[in-house]
Amino acid sequence: MTAAILVKSLRDRRRALVGNSLGLVALVLWLGALFPILRDNQGFTDIMERVPPEMLTAFGTDLATFLTAAGFLSAEFFALFAPLLILIFVISAVVAETATEEREGLMDMVLSNPVSRRRVFLEKAGGVAAAALLMVAVITVALLAANPVFGLDLPVVGVAAAGLSLWLLGTSFGAVALLVGAFTGRSTAAGGMAGLLALLAWFVTSFSGLLPWLERASAVSPFTWYREPNPLITGFGAGHIWLLVTTVVLLAVAVLLFERRDIATERAALPDVKVRRRARPRVRQPRSAWLLTDPFRKVIWDRRRSVWAWGGGLGVLSLAMFSAWPALAQDADALAALVTSMPREVFAMFGLTNPEAIVTPAGFVSSRSHQSIGPIVVIFFCVRGVSMALIRQEASGVLDLELAQPASRSRIVASKLAAVALSAGVVVLIPTVVALAADLRWETELGLGPILAASAGLYLLGLFFAGLALLLWAAKGTSLPAVRIAGIAALATFLMNGLGALADGLRPIRLVSPFYWYFGDAPPLAKGFEPSYFLLLAGTVAMAWVALVLFRRRDTSV
Repeated sequence: MTAAILVKSLRDRRRALVGNSLGLVALVLWLGALFPILRDNQGFTDIMERVPPEMLTAFGTDLATFLTAAGFLSAEFFALFAPLLILIFVISAVVAETATEEREGLMDMVLSNPVSRRRVFLEKAGGVAAAALLMVAVITVALLAANPVFGLDLPVVGVAAAGLSLWLLGTSFGAVALLVGAFTGRSTAAGGMAGLLALLAWFVTSFSGLLPWLERASAVSPFTWYREPNPLITGFGAGHIWLLVTTVVLLAVAVLLFERRDIATERAALPDVKVRRRARPRVRQPRSAWLLTDPFRKVIWDRRRSVWAWGGGLGVLSLAMFSAWPALAQDADALAALVTSMPREVFAMFGLTNPEAIVTPAGFVSSRSHQSIGPIVVIFFCVRGVSMALIRQEASGVLDLELAQPASRSRIVASKLAAVALSAGVVVLIPTVVALAADLRWETELGLGPILAASAGLYLLGLFFAGLALLLWAAKGTSLPAVRIAGIAALATFLMNGLGALADGLRPIRLVSPFYWYFGDAPPLAKGFEPSYFLLLAGTVAMAWVALVLFRRRDTSV
């Protein structure tokens, strides 16, 4: 029985494990191939010399270190992207394996078997830790393979130490989620508290060099133990021990709490709770029953935390791009020389079909916020919103409960879609407000119209692929991997846009790419509302309408 628990934990994480691992490996190989090009370019060195030291300090490096392969990979990969994906993976997996199963009543069935609570808890935690270790091992092997190919001269011990440090960072905050979940039994509290502490720890470590009052707190931050001193350069150190001790202590406390707490089960039949005040009876409906009466409110409630997390992240990205531009603009000739010296294929792979525009404020800011990271985040949020609001609920049987309410199928699905669209709108609105304020602060002169138009196009791009996922689900239900197909379609059309700009023979395929409808041949922040944006809007509306028609005629699976 206990072996089955561990195997099930690994099996449940297999898709996320493969997807995250492939994404991180691709990023490692890409950065490994990019560094030799930048290293041999004097323009890149000239530009980096003008970057404020405080900005490099936020990524745990300095100029001399950043110009080495170890420093470059530490700042571009190990400082942000790798920890972000590892933490999301571990925290979400831990919450799903413990607090979520307890809420849904699955934990009761597992604990009814002849196995101790401690063994069940530890094997579930061990399954998540093993999955995270596999992910880190894949990244480490990829980095070791890229090391001689691209002449990075990374020490093998340093690569292994960086991988171990990354894994321990993930398990330490995973242990926080375990502890909070074992104490409260609430999945939202466990995931939210672990994510909040991770964000605070990153902030304290990154900005302790700028804010002296954070120096003491930085000494006990897990992110400080994770990246100071740089394990990719110095190898194993005391930070590994502190992360390991933290993980073990938190896990031990979580086990003790879990062994001594009653397991709460969410009941399928929700009774009325009578509350008497001054001899006047009143019926109070439980929160979950109230939410089931309005699908729109329930989706908004379920997405409330992720809206601020993803929107805030895009806002920080936008602020960083605007604040970095004045330093880079001081030597526009060096920036132009750097762009000219790099192969156009490099930029095309990131959706930048007009790299010469990077020397303008609109092109520079758009390169990250509207043409690479921004679209990834918004598309992911929108497609995931459709998955959580409809696809997963049909698979778990919750959608059947909602469809039993006195409301039409079309109305319920339309309400959920409206909630997803509203949530996505808030995610895009946050960086838009930041961009408007930053435009005034750093006098980039982008203007109100282009900023609003670029945000509108980004919003419509996310809704387009959400509509595709919705259409696939409405047609075939949970038997078809709608989310994965929508993700593959997004990647394929993104590459179609980039490759189509490199060869005239490929241009026709570029014209049918939604990314071309949004990007065009100019940065989104350098133009207004393009007529091609109406193609995104029309495609989204058409797919949503067809999906509603198909869903009205399809049996749902229980």
